[in-house]
Formats: sequence, structure tokens, C-alpha cells
Amino acid sequence: MRSFTLTTMFAVMFAAAGPAAAQETAAPAAAPARVPTPASAPAPAPDLEGTAAPPTAAGTTGLKVTPGLEMFAQYAVRWTATEPGQRAWFHLFEVPRVHGAITGEFGPAVGRVVIEGVRSASEGALIGVAGDSIVLRLREAWAGVRYSSWFVFSAGVVPTLTVPELEGTWRLRVVGPAPIEQTGMLSPADLGATARVNLPRKYGFVAVGAYNGEGYTNRELNRGKNIEIAASVHPAPGGAARPLAILGSYVVGSSGTGLSRADRLTGSVLWQGIRVRAGASVTHAWGLADDGARRSLLVDGFVRLEPVDRLIFGVRGAYWNRDLGGAGDTVTTVTGSVGYRVVQPLEGHIAVTRQAPGEVARAALPGSDFWELRLASRVVF
Repeated sequence: MRSFTLTTMFAVMFAAAGPAAAQETAAPAAAPARVPTPASAPAPAPDLEGTAAPPTAAGTTGLKVTPGLEMFAQYAVRWTATEPGQRAWFHLFEVPRVHGAITGEFGPAVGRVVIEGVRSASEGALIGVAGDSIVLRLREAWAGVRYSSWFVFSAGVVPTLTVPELEGTWRLRVVGPAPIEQTGMLSPADLGATARVNLPRKYGFVAVGAYNGEGYTNRELNRGKNIEIAASVHPAPGGAARPLAILGSYVVGSSGTGLSRADRLTGSVLWQGIRVRAGASVTHAWGLADDGARRSLLVDGFVRLEPVDRLIFGVRGAYWNRDLGGAGDTVTTVTGSVGYRVVQPLEGHIAVTRQAPGEVARAALPGSDFWELRLASRVVF
């Protein structure tokens, strides 16, 4: 009966959308003297002579903006070890990600706002908003300038440098986040500013960022600021090895009210192909969970395959030594998935995860020893 129920749920998720017919019309021949369209002509400056400006200026300029949407929905069943030889199970429907975005560009100016839906209280908290409702918060909110194709500067709530590069290579966030984010070593966004220089002939990029250091989910707790330096190099951008990338980054920073050390050194070898995407990464951390004296090591590897159009396989494994000064404080996680792209915006995936902690980690992280089965869908516009 349980197998029939899971199969039915998965079928419903895949049947939620069908292929949509798309029609294209031929563009008319260009006239000798073409009148600029509103999309191509510069928008006139607002005429405010003799009047006050609007109380809020957003949406009053006549400039073009682009909306976007991304959502994950899933059904998950987890079997957690409670006592030796005993497991308790729990299942639920959830939305791990809800993102609404709007991006504006005009000449070199660019800006972006991303709103995400999250539970109002973290796991284990006793108090939330309206009974722990799903509430909205800022994931990105930045303004910047793009000079030609080689330089970009942005400031506000900005994406950081390391996590987006690893996650963008994985391209299966619906199956699971990057371990470097999941373990809390680095955040995908923070309040601050970044500057990025793209190398000529697609050899990669060099970038630097300065942030508060507490991530986009927390307020600043100390006077220290985090500095992140990252570089990605494609050794052979013009040949068969074009997808090969070498990524390195270093974060020097602090966390918490006590200015605890929070430095991170990451080195990665990535393959950013079309059919095959893969990576191996090692991160050494000095300072973890407001303990500046603790050293931690994270090893991460993944492969994403699309052998034929629409059929997607994913495998990811991570080994996390939470404290290099002790023994048994480790967590090993392996996830395998198979998915299908129904239409371009919609994917469905079946994922199985096994997480096995060491003895010390099992005592420190209740519920960390589990098996999990998930039926997940992703839609993006």
C-alpha cells in the first residue's frame, strides 16, 4: 500500500504540467528608416517640474524589468536511528525553495531583487511568526554596474563567490544543496559588495568580495568584516577541455559577538560540460560554530549526467570532519538521484540520501543518522 501511495504521488507531480505548443512568427523586413521602439529607445527622464517626486520611485521610471520564479516542491520520508537497531520514521510535504525575482538593466546599470519563502523559525525553535508560518525575506537585493563584458561591481545583499560557483556547476539544487553551504561553512549570499573581472578569451575570472560575514540570514554581530578572494581558471577554453575549470578561494573573517576566527580555504577541480558536469572540492576551515580554535575539513564530490535529452542522473558524496583535533566527529553523506525534464521549466526527481555520523557526531547532532527518500519537483521561469 505504501509503495502504491508513493508511486501515485510521483505520477501526480509529473502530470502537473504538459508540453505547451510554441509558435514563432517571422520578423518583418527592416524598413529603411526604422522608428525606435519603446524597448530599444532610451526612456525619457520623469518630468517632475512643478511637482514632488513619487513617495517611492520603484516602477515609475518606465524602464524594462524582467520577473522570474523558481520553486521546489517535495514529498520526503525519513527513517532516523533512535536507539541501536531501532529507527523512527516521519514523512511530510514541503517547499524547500520558493524564489521570486525581478531584474532590471539599462545600459551599464543593473539591479536584482530576490525574495524567498522560509519558515519563520529555525528547526528546534519554540517561537515563530503566526505559528511558524512560511514568511518572506530577502535573498538578494543589489545594485551594480557592468562595464562591457569584463567587469561587474555590485553592492547590497549580494551572492558570494564560492558557493554559487560550486552550486552552479552541480545544477541539481533541487536534489540537495552544496555541502559547503549545508554545513554552515559558507553562505550563498551576504550583505556587502563584490567586484569581478572576467579574463579574456573565456579563461575564467578573478573576484573579490567584502561582507558582514554572518550570511544573509543573520544580522552583523561584530566589527569585523569578511574578505573573500576567488579565481576560476579554464586552462584550455578553446579546445575539447573547455569545460575544465580550476577554482580556488580564500575567506578571511570572523563570526559571532566574540569575533571568532572563521577562515576558509577551498580548492576545486570542476567539469562544466553540457552532458557531463562534475567536481571535486576540499575546504579547510579555521573556526567553526563560533569556536575559533576548531579546525574542520570538508571533502565533496559530485557527478551530474544527462546521457540523453531530459533524463538526468546525479550522485553526490561528502565527508565532513567537524573537528580535526578529535576522533569520531565525522559525518558522511551520499545522495543518488534520477530525474526527468517534462518540459523546459519543469523537472521531477527521485532522490535517496544516506547520512552516517561517527560516534561523537551522532551524540552532538541528534537525528543525523538517517535514510531519506524524496520525490522532488522544480519549476523555473
